[in-house]
Amino acid sequence: MKLNKSWKADLEFEALYESAYKQKVDSRNLHPLQRKGIKSAIKSKKSFLDFKNKGIENSKNRSKITSSLYLGKTDGGKKVFFHTEFSREGIKCWSTLDLLNIGNLIVMDKFDTTGGRARNFKGQMPTRRIGVSNISIITIAYLNAFQHICDYKKVGHINGRPSKELTRELMYLVMPEMESRNVDSPYYGIGWDSVISAWELETNEDYHRYKSYFNSLVEETIKEIKASSDRQTTASIVKAS
Repeated sequence: MKLNKSWKADLEFEALYESAYKQKVDSRNLHPLQRKGIKSAIKSKKSFLDFKNKGIENSKNRSKITSSLYLGKTDGGKKVFFHTEFSREGIKCWSTLDLLNIGNLIVMDKFDTTGGRARNFKGQMPTRRIGVSNISIITIAYLNAFQHICDYKKVGHINGRPSKELTRELMYLVMPEMESRNVDSPYYGIGWDSVISAWELETNEDYHRYKSYFNSLVEETIKEIKASSDRQTTASIVKAS
C-alpha cells in the first residue's frame, strides 16, 4: 500500500522526534527547522506529562471527590441537581428530586433544561455548556441505573469496591471539565483517568455482566417513566371530561 506524502512526512518526523527525545541522534546534525519542530514537540510532551502527573498527585491527595450535575428546574422554579461522591471504597449518588419524577416532568414538557448543562466539584464554580442541555429521559435512566448499581453493589464492584469501568463511565457523565488553567487548584488535572491511576482501582473481569445489568436497568426505567406519564395523561383526560 502506498502512503500519502503528508502521512509519510509525518511518520518520518515522528521517528526523528522519538530518536531525538530518546537521545539516539545528535540534534546538532539536524536542519534548524527540524530542531525547532522537535524542540516544540518535546516541550509539548513534557507539559502533558507534567499535567498528567500533577492530576494523579492531586487525585491521591483526595479521599473523596464530590461533584454536582445540574439537571434543570421544575415549573415552580426549583433547581434540581444530581450529586455524586466518589471514593476508593464506594460511590454515593443522590438527586434533589426523585429521578423518576424528573423523567415524568421531562416527558410532560414540565422541566426546563435551558441554560446548559452545568457540572462542578464541591466548593468550585461550575463549568457550563451554553444553550439547551441534552438532559433527556435517557440521561435520567442512566443516572438511575448508576445510582442503583452504586447502592446495591451487585455488579460493577470488586470485593465491594467500585471497579475501574464503573468509576470511569459515571465520572464521564457527571464530572466537570478537567481543570487545566489554575495549577494551584486542588482539582488541577483531576479526571477519571488520574483518579483510576491514583486510587489503583481494579478492572472488572465480568464487565459483560455489568453492562447487561446496566442496560436492563436503563430499559426498565424508560418503560416505567413512559408508563407513569401515560397514566397521568389518562387521569387528566378523565378528570377534564
